Amino acid sequence: MNTPQLQNDKLKIINWITQLEDYALVEKIKSLMKESGKPFHLTNEQQKILDTQVNSDKSLYTDAEVLFTDLKKNNGL
Repeated sequence: MNTPQLQNDKLKIINWITQLEDYALVEKIKSLMKESGKPFHLTNEQQKILDTQVNSDKSLYTDAEVLFTDLKKNNGL
């Protein structure tokens, strides 16, 4: 897969994740993240899109785990 396509696919996944309302699915995604052993940091482009979707202060979310925790708290999950 070429780099632009990979970036496009990642952004689609981020957009999809921000719209999830299924707590069990989010927990499965978190489990996959932990299994990979890699830290998850967003690119500037991904951060801009995420900020637009979540309507949040971009400086708060450079880590997917922190974003998920705050989204869960703010949405009563």
